[in-house]
Amino acid sequence: MEKKIVISFPGGRGYEIPVMYFAAKYYEDQGYEKLFIRHPKYEECEYDILWDNADKIISEIDFGEYDEVVFIAKSIGTIIACRMKEKYHIPATLILFTPLNETMSYIHGKNDIKLVAVGSKDRYIDVDMLKKICEDEQILCHVEPDVGHRMEVLNNLDKNLSIISNVIQKLK
Repeated sequence: MEKKIVISFPGGRGYEIPVMYFAAKYYEDQGYEKLFIRHPKYEECEYDILWDNADKIISEIDFGEYDEVVFIAKSIGTIIACRMKEKYHIPATLILFTPLNETMSYIHGKNDIKLVAVGSKDRYIDVDMLKKICEDEQILCHVEPDVGHRMEVLNNLDKNLSIISNVIQKLK
C-alpha cells in the first residue's frame, strides 16, 4: 500500500482558511495522511519564527517513507513550503494559495507545482506578473475574480462555497 502525506503551511495568522482545509481534505479522502503545521503562539509571527517552527517539524519527518508528498501553502507559508522543499530535497508537489511576491522565484516548471490560486484583488502580489510567469512555465494558475488575499468574502457564504468549489475543481 502506498504511503502518502499532505502537509499544510498556513499564512501568518496561523489558521487554516476554508479553501486550504478543503484542498487538504481532498487529498485526505484519497488516502493521504494529513499534517497541519501549527504556528507557535506569538503576538507577532515573524518569518524567522515561522520558519524555525516549520523547520523543526519538517526535519523530523522521514520523507523516504512516503511514495507521494503534497505541500499546500498559503501566503507566507508559500515561501516556507518552497524553501523546505529545496532545503531537504523533498519530492513534494506544491499547491500555492495567494503566494507573495517573494514566492515568485520558486514558481517555475521544475518545482512540480500543480496549482497556483490567487484572488484578482490580492494586494500582496502582482497578479498579472504571476499569471505571466505561470503561463510561461506552463503552471495552472487560477485567478478567482473579485477576491482578495484571504480567498474568501466577508458575510457571503454562497460566494465562499463557490470559491472553494472552483479551486477544488482545478485540483481534480
